[in-house]
Amino acid sequence: MSGTAVLFAKTQLEMGPAALAGINVIVTIFGVLGAFMWSEISRYFNARPSQTIVACIILFEMIPLYGLLGFVPAVKRLGVFGLQQPWEMYPLGAVYGFVLGGLSSYCRSLFGELIPPGFEAAFYALYAITDKGSSIFGPAVVGVITQRYGEIRPAFLFLAILIFVPLPLMLLVDVDRGRRDAVEMGKELEGKKQNEGATNDGTIALVDEEAEQGRDHG
Repeated sequence: MSGTAVLFAKTQLEMGPAALAGINVIVTIFGVLGAFMWSEISRYFNARPSQTIVACIILFEMIPLYGLLGFVPAVKRLGVFGLQQPWEMYPLGAVYGFVLGGLSSYCRSLFGELIPPGFEAAFYALYAITDKGSSIFGPAVVGVITQRYGEIRPAFLFLAILIFVPLPLMLLVDVDRGRRDAVEMGKELEGKKQNEGATNDGTIALVDEEAEQGRDHG
């Protein structure tokens, strides 16, 4: 979303490099604040990590929906709101950074609870691959939409759908069951590793024995 927002600000709102740099600074500052403050917000409302993630997704959804307000004739006639003025990018950047700071930290935290013990490196590597892979898919689709309609604003609909998709999935996640399944899976994977190790040791021992017998016969 950040790449789309920068491109929109540069092409549709005609914002210069200094203004774009200012938006990036705001996003970074509020991202750090969000990473720390969302834990306090979650503790205040006694919310579970999955509930906090759902709240972040709902707030995140407001960003592309706000951009789509620019299509509403009444809002369009006002000439303001719905990302029609450059100054709107600054508060929106603050909201984006604040929500993203909490969302990214809580997603990693929740993911860590569902990883089989002893296999954290492998699963976090998979997490990183899918995270970086999606950063290629999104801009490509936005580029196709922009080329088709001649402007970036219609891409906000795609972003709204993309953000909404994880919401029902998060509501279906049973974290307690996921922890139990992760422990069971960890035991199963650890057992397979031990069996493979025992098999390899047996093969090495057999090869050594055959080699020893060959020397005796020699």
